[in-house]
Amino acid sequence: MNNFVIGLKRFFTNKNVVTIIVVLLILVLLYWGYSSSIKKQTNPVSVPVAAQNIGQLTQITSDLITYKKLPSAMLNENVIRNFNGVFGKYTNVNVTIPKDSVFYSEWLVKKEETPGNWIEELNHEEGELGYYMNANITSTLGNNVLPGTYIDIYMKAKDESGTVMFGKLLKNVKVLVVHDSNGNNIFNDGNNIGTPSKIGFAVNPDMYILLHKAEYLDLNLIIAPRGSEIPTEDYIIVTSSTLRDYIDAKTITVEEDIIPEDVQPETKDENNKEQNNTKNASSNNEAKANPTNNLVG
Repeated sequence: MNNFVIGLKRFFTNKNVVTIIVVLLILVLLYWGYSSSIKKQTNPVSVPVAAQNIGQLTQITSDLITYKKLPSAMLNENVIRNFNGVFGKYTNVNVTIPKDSVFYSEWLVKKEETPGNWIEELNHEEGELGYYMNANITSTLGNNVLPGTYIDIYMKAKDESGTVMFGKLLKNVKVLVVHDSNGNNIFNDGNNIGTPSKIGFAVNPDMYILLHKAEYLDLNLIIAPRGSEIPTEDYIIVTSSTLRDYIDAKTITVEEDIIPEDVQPETKDENNKEQNNTKNASSNNEAKANPTNNLVG
């Protein structure tokens, strides 16, 4: 027994043996740490995701939330990972959340944090949707676009051949509010207190989606006083329908559930069918009378 103890002491006091043991321990620890890190990143984590497409300034209720397991490595620090971080909040202005998408912190705000308390302030007719459009001093003609006034919205874009198209996308739009970057009404009490960042107005559901697409494509949208003439330079002047077709051709189809159900007319399909028939008949008559009609604004 004594010989065994003496041999054991000699074994552990041997420098080479000690070095080998230390190296082996380090390798084991490194392997364990690496394996734990990989496992942590690849193990699926259950996070809340959108149960359907969610439009701007929509309160997140429980029926709009479902769950999906995703690898931790796919989730950055801005992803909200728990129910309480999502429930009861509102999607921010001009934010639409696709179905099955995770919720990002910058997409959601508390009701009182919505710019200018937009939910109460931007009143509009039944069947319309409020929309905020990016703006600045130049586009608002030096702060001369005032709430209650009417504007036209022009659009400029290049066609497939590289030729610049220009036309009136939307006309007779009533401005409801003008906000600065902090959501304050810059004309509060009749006084100009800030620099314009967004103008608010209301449009029908189809135009609401179209404007989202146009801003997604970063198209050049130009604000002008109603009925004013804008120099067209060497542009090809096109109709509103041509511009709409251009936007639709450049973007994917947006599902209708992005639009709140209470603004979708029950007879929408019938109305669309009737409008399309009228539009097609009118287009055929115009085409016979004027073969170059597609270049006329």
